[in-house]
Amino acid sequence: MMIQVKQPAFSDPQVIDAKPEDGYWVHAMDIDGDGNTDLVASGLTKGSVVWYKNPGKKDRTTAWTKHEISVQDKGGVKKPVAMDIAVLDGNSHPDIALCHDYGQCMFNCGKEDGKISWLTNPGNSGGAWQREKIGTLVATHRLRLGHFTPTGKLQLAAFPVVGPTGGKKGVGDPALIKLYENSSDGEWTSTVIDDQKFRIVHAIVARKFPGTPRPDLDSFIVAGKEGLAWLGYGSDGKWVRKPIGSGATPAQQSSEIPYEFQGTGNVAIGRVGGQEYACMLTVEPFHGNILAAYTRPWGVKPFDRPWNRTVVRQFKQPVYGKDGQPKDAVGHHVVAADFDGDGDDEFLVAMRGPDPQGVFYYKFSPAGKVLIEQQISTDSAARIAVADFDRDGRLDFATTTYETEGYYKAGNPKVRVFYNDITGAHKDDPKAPPGADG
Repeated sequence: MMIQVKQPAFSDPQVIDAKPEDGYWVHAMDIDGDGNTDLVASGLTKGSVVWYKNPGKKDRTTAWTKHEISVQDKGGVKKPVAMDIAVLDGNSHPDIALCHDYGQCMFNCGKEDGKISWLTNPGNSGGAWQREKIGTLVATHRLRLGHFTPTGKLQLAAFPVVGPTGGKKGVGDPALIKLYENSSDGEWTSTVIDDQKFRIVHAIVARKFPGTPRPDLDSFIVAGKEGLAWLGYGSDGKWVRKPIGSGATPAQQSSEIPYEFQGTGNVAIGRVGGQEYACMLTVEPFHGNILAAYTRPWGVKPFDRPWNRTVVRQFKQPVYGKDGQPKDAVGHHVVAADFDGDGDDEFLVAMRGPDPQGVFYYKFSPAGKVLIEQQISTDSAARIAVADFDRDGRLDFATTTYETEGYYKAGNPKVRVFYNDITGAHKDDPKAPPGADG
């Protein structure tokens, strides 16, 4: 039987910021509480964290207003990397947790490189955002807010990309993954989640997954050198790791970085065939050129057995920059959401550049067969943020250009919003994935 699917249709992008001078992270959140989903963006070049106020107009042309949160040259945090957003101080306005002062690169992180802070939202007072310290953890590259152990309090999980020794040795060492709890006085208290099993961690998904030892708690899917694994709090009070897949085999991406990456770099999980958490799409390995679909074995709990892996696409390798020099591969982020309104999720892949670059759209059958593969943007995309920005009942997406000094600069960075024009995709309350996933 032929499966009827809707073809992707998105507007030409609305340029939210034509000159951000930066580009790494973009995150969707209603910052000012007016009911419209705004955007927060940051980068490592200028070291800026800004938010863009959604005008709440459905004409898709009204300008968004830019507001500074933290700027490196004005005493703000240096080299902001990843963020997650939630109410942290109880004032009802969402605050920003972020890792920063990352160091020169993953191959040259010092023992004091890797700060974690949170920025308090001034709300309607119009005041400045204030920085509060959380802790120091070498090479922290991803973090998540949630309820990961049964304390009843919001916690922060921090995932470094390399081991705590830093330098070249740290690249081969296991990451020191920590859990932080809010302290009313000074830096947050921390405990170790794991310091043995995960290396080169580049992406995290955090949800309350059914069929896990504590489905009432948030747990993780971790993408790293070892591939994919589920990590969560066990019923006995100990952290549990379950392998999902080993990812790509070792390969050197280019002469630019003399290192053989392996495993998985990015991951998103979605609903396919009417089954929740049935399919994952990955970029493999770290900053990789391989897209792989993982389908859940039928009739088992989500992470009781390894999933079935199918390579969806292998992009050309090596790729070459404007200077003619070989670069490592271009995949950098994946998201899953129901863009066409049929109840199943589709996947978007952010390609950093150089060519191929942009955003690719995928729809899968329950068996992991590609039903739709289409490039829907040719602009460099470091990350993707999903929300119903124009409040028409359809999920849209935003991108930011990859623009990181000393590593890769796509050039002419912009923050863009792509509005959903798929016919019949409207829902009363479309659900977007958590902004820090992937």
